Amino acid sequence: MDLRRLSRALAALSLGLVVVSLYVVFVRTPEERVMGERIRILFVHVGAAWVAYLSYAVTMVGAVLFLVRRDVRWDRLAAASAEWGVVLTSITLLTGSIWARSVNGWWWRWDDSRLNLTLILWFLYVGYLILRRALDGEARAAVTAVVAIAGLPAAVLNHFATLLFRTFHPDPIISRPDQAAADDPFLWALMLSLAAYTAIYAWLLVERVRVSEVRQSVRDARADLDGAT
Repeated sequence: MDLRRLSRALAALSLGLVVVSLYVVFVRTPEERVMGERIRILFVHVGAAWVAYLSYAVTMVGAVLFLVRRDVRWDRLAAASAEWGVVLTSITLLTGSIWARSVNGWWWRWDDSRLNLTLILWFLYVGYLILRRALDGEARAAVTAVVAIAGLPAAVLNHFATLLFRTFHPDPIISRPDQAAADDPFLWALMLSLAAYTAIYAWLLVERVRVSEVRQSVRDARADLDGAT
């Protein structure tokens, strides 16, 4: 597969979806009856959270396939996806805190299970990336693969935290047809933001994997030159 060509196609798709999403969110979507203009930050917050879950799922799949096939390309995919997962989780935490401050008057509550689990998830994958810096070779890939596999249940638990534990987060709406009408402008704006986030993630993931492969090729070339001399 030509990763450079795929990256260009995903970049164009991402740009188009971002433009359409921004237009719908800021021009076509009205103010919310209770939250007013503050509703718009949720289109950034929810999209980041959902695609963070996706990134950790991809990391887990890459980790499992590496352990099964011992192909370093799957390890590169897992690492690249985890990097963007940490970025997206950081955006989730930041925008969630800003929204909570503007609506509820507080930045953080330690008695909110969803907030705490999201923070734990962030620390878990930051630790994953630190381990990749500390270790090398196949040991790095194997150890971090175990961390990635263990991290997915934490992400699933975090997603269902609003249904299982005490939390100040609202219940899910997209999965409840009684609360989400097909012609709801807020639902359309949210779905477009999710599509834009997904396309951007796919583009950056492919680009990060491509850069990793180029770096590995350079290291291999240097090793061959050193061996020849």
